[in-house]
Amino acid sequence: MTKRVIIVGGGYAGVRAMQHLSARPYIQVTLIDKNPFHYLQTEAYALIAQQATLVDVTVDLPALCESYAYATFVKAEVTGIDFEAKKVVTAARDYYYDYIILAMGARTFFPESIPGLHDYAHGVKSLKNAFRFRQQFEQQLFARMSSEGDEECRRFNIVVAGAGLSGVEIAAELADYTAWFMRENRMLCDSIDVHLIASRDEVLSGMHPYLQSKAKARLQKLGVNIIFGSRVAAVEPHEAILDSGRRVAFDFMIYAGGIIAPKLVHTLDVERNQKGQIAVHPTLAIVGKKDAFAIGDVADIRAEDGRPLPATANGAEKSAALAVLNLLRCNRSEPMVERPIRLEGYMVALGRFNAAVVIFGRIKFSGLPGFVMKRLITDRYKFLLDSTAYKAFRRRPKG
Repeated sequence: MTKRVIIVGGGYAGVRAMQHLSARPYIQVTLIDKNPFHYLQTEAYALIAQQATLVDVTVDLPALCESYAYATFVKAEVTGIDFEAKKVVTAARDYYYDYIILAMGARTFFPESIPGLHDYAHGVKSLKNAFRFRQQFEQQLFARMSSEGDEECRRFNIVVAGAGLSGVEIAAELADYTAWFMRENRMLCDSIDVHLIASRDEVLSGMHPYLQSKAKARLQKLGVNIIFGSRVAAVEPHEAILDSGRRVAFDFMIYAGGIIAPKLVHTLDVERNQKGQIAVHPTLAIVGKKDAFAIGDVADIRAEDGRPLPATANGAEKSAALAVLNLLRCNRSEPMVERPIRLEGYMVALGRFNAAVVIFGRIKFSGLPGFVMKRLITDRYKFLLDSTAYKAFRRRPKG
């Protein structure tokens, strides 16, 4: 008997879950997302700094799903989920399921306790916001070119609040690309400054010490002004006010201080943590719900030591594999398995042709070799998805 599986969310976790399930003829997979594309969030830093185009950071979801015999894509915004009736509610219609996997990812958390933050700062977890910043950044580079020869060269300040993985990668890429742009164009109006606000006395807090030291050294070499031990207390139209009282002027501010679950999750009858992430068992089954799983950033997934699993694409894909394994075991009336999700390593992009990599906690390298490693992994992931989606593209009606 065919089982209906609905996956809500077309990010790293949702796409991987769809791929794992769609090869089975007794399962009909429906992937639902309000956007018809899979956005490679890990490449946001490259997009906003002109190192990647829209083509490089997106995969067409309708074509990707159509390439699998037992998968369907539905472009719709989910407005509710009834776990008792086993249905997903959208504006157009309801979709019924036998099993459901929630993979909606997360959004940038703008604490209401910081006045003005939501009004004047921008997140880059969505493609729309990342592309908007890219356009504004391009406009400022053009302004620098136009101001060459003026008596006064007006400074342009970019503030990145949050020194986690996203904040560090964005700050490094912006600083490196700006320096390259000015140098290649032989420009004297070198007046774009990048400020990174770190809440602790280190960057990449909680990550491997090797990554922390390499990232700090690289940022400082690029001229990024790292403000350690500070938090944003308030934001005004063109100034970030820190908890120390210091004011940092900005023309554009990116906030990368943390994540929170999508708004939909807060309407669901599920247990959640402080970030709104869904409580799951070690099997990734949703606590208190039957035939329902949560994976990726939307789930409160814990590492072996009990700490939250870092929000990475690798972790999202591994959670998808575990959830699918247990879904299939449920379908066969077999007990689910508890398997800790172990990340093979971490990669931090640190500007053009530079990255730091730690694999299995022992293998460490940085610079150009790190960049090559990161590029190979990212390009392989994108190539495999694109080549699969191309099958549907070739079958499209001509004319």
